[in-house]
Amino acid sequence: MAAFDSEKFGNAWSKVQDHFTVLYGKLEKSGASRETIISELTDIDIERLVMVEFRLNGELEAVMSGYVKELQKMRAFAEINENIIKSLMTTDVTLVKSKLIEAGNTIKSTMIQSVIGGLSEEAFALRLEAIGFQPHQANALVNENLRRFSRSVTNEMANNAPPATLYIWEGPIDERTSAECLDLMSLGPMTQAEFESVFPGAFINGTHFNCRHQAQRFLSKEQFKGSEVKEQMAHA
Repeated sequence: MAAFDSEKFGNAWSKVQDHFTVLYGKLEKSGASRETIISELTDIDIERLVMVEFRLNGELEAVMSGYVKELQKMRAFAEINENIIKSLMTTDVTLVKSKLIEAGNTIKSTMIQSVIGGLSEEAFALRLEAIGFQPHQANALVNENLRRFSRSVTNEMANNAPPATLYIWEGPIDERTSAECLDLMSLGPMTQAEFESVFPGAFINGTHFNCRHQAQRFLSKEQFKGSEVKEQMAHA
């Protein structure tokens, strides 16, 4: 479903982590007092460093272009208010930006604590790996947001469509497909209300974090992959 390179987003965040690890090593070897080092770290403007100097603002713009491409691919089957779409996109940008700034401040705090504790550069890097926001988590976050956005748009159209409109749970059928998604796919076409009854919240949130599946309007019997689902369930 992803219409942008989420790996690129994770790689951009990885550069931020690398910067702090290198900076910690330089400060450790500088011979400066702990008080001086802590003061220097305290003065770091995390938002500017992360969003401007390391250009994560630009990466967020790329993510938003992915949202636009996702919208262009979707089949409209009912009206949807443009302001709702804009609100969904704005909310996601704010969420990801706040997460990046929070993660940057966590690194900053960890650096200060590590200086006080006299940790080596290697020990700091290990600590950062254990508690920090990792590149694969950044990838997962933007992917999850895009998928939820797509499901939210579909849900809003379903709210404005006739109640008897049928939908089917669509997505990959492989070893990664969850039991919950296989169950939903095996049920075939259902109304929005029936989906909500079987698995409350799935229409927007999927069945789990980073769910690759979503409800799609049922238009033809070829959409129902009953035999494939049964075969996968037998091997699960």
